[in-house]
Amino acid sequence: MKKHVLLTTITLALGLSGVGCNKSGKLNTTSKFTAPSGAMELKLKWPVGEHIVQSLDFKMKSEITVPKQPAPIKQDMTMGQSYALSVLKEDADGGHEVEMEFLSMRMKLDQGGKPIIDYDSGKKSPGGSADPMAALFQKTIGAKLQYFLDASNQVQRVEGVDALRARMTTGGPNDPSTIFKNIFSEDYFKQIMDYSRNLPPKPVQPGDTWSVTRDITEGDLGAIVLNYDMTFQRWEQRGKRNCARLEFQGTVKSRSTQNPAPNGMIIAIQEGNTSGVTWFDPELGMFIDTTMNQDMKMLMTMSGRAAGGGGRTITMTNNTSQVITIKLDSVK
Repeated sequence: MKKHVLLTTITLALGLSGVGCNKSGKLNTTSKFTAPSGAMELKLKWPVGEHIVQSLDFKMKSEITVPKQPAPIKQDMTMGQSYALSVLKEDADGGHEVEMEFLSMRMKLDQGGKPIIDYDSGKKSPGGSADPMAALFQKTIGAKLQYFLDASNQVQRVEGVDALRARMTTGGPNDPSTIFKNIFSEDYFKQIMDYSRNLPPKPVQPGDTWSVTRDITEGDLGAIVLNYDMTFQRWEQRGKRNCARLEFQGTVKSRSTQNPAPNGMIIAIQEGNTSGVTWFDPELGMFIDTTMNQDMKMLMTMSGRAAGGGGRTITMTNNTSQVITIKLDSVK
């Protein structure tokens, strides 16, 4: 049962991350952009040759109630990762080829006050090669994916997913890569780069609001649907950049899928909400800083066999609070 709870927590952390100042390169230059008096289009830009480094930081607190256990399981997790985006080509129709490279990964998870995972790709893992999770994370470092975007910045296809999934296999007796390989499909990675979905479909000005829906596939764990309203609050200086401050709030829900999960778990989000703020730089054509807050009450149901005991069905309640921050580290 502990294995299922652990992997569920990690999976949700990876799946719910959103879009993104350590001032470097273009971020360290003063904006030449002057905010217009009326509405303007907010659109992503992918200049050929541009190299972007982005970082994600994630903090989660969970309290999991298990039937017939005297006290809930408390989990505290922090996660950080960084990746580079390199704009390789622009096609004749205005689309772009963008390469993503995974640069670093760190994760710390305490359960019931005891360390479960303590991994940092910049340091030697205390568990060494015997630690299956450390081996799994280490194999993602340096992996690359190729994204092909159309002129509207929609992801048309992703290349390199099969190679990444094969690379993740640790080969050990407790290989945890199976659940991650089921999650890390082409659709999953398309959603990571689906930045344009948060931008308005028409020119906007301060005071305007638009709705966003994100349907995030979680492999064996089904799907999560985020519905929120984005409001253009005002033009605001962020570091040396003149940005549109966009605030959002809405709900997080689970969506059932046609196929039952092979791992025997069904997740239903009963109560979920999300809110936050992001700054979009129209001159660079990028989100440069994002903070997202999420609170959820989830019911995690699994068969007794999957949970490791008897034939009865077990339903656990997971109350989770998390904060996700995404920042541009450099744009060159």
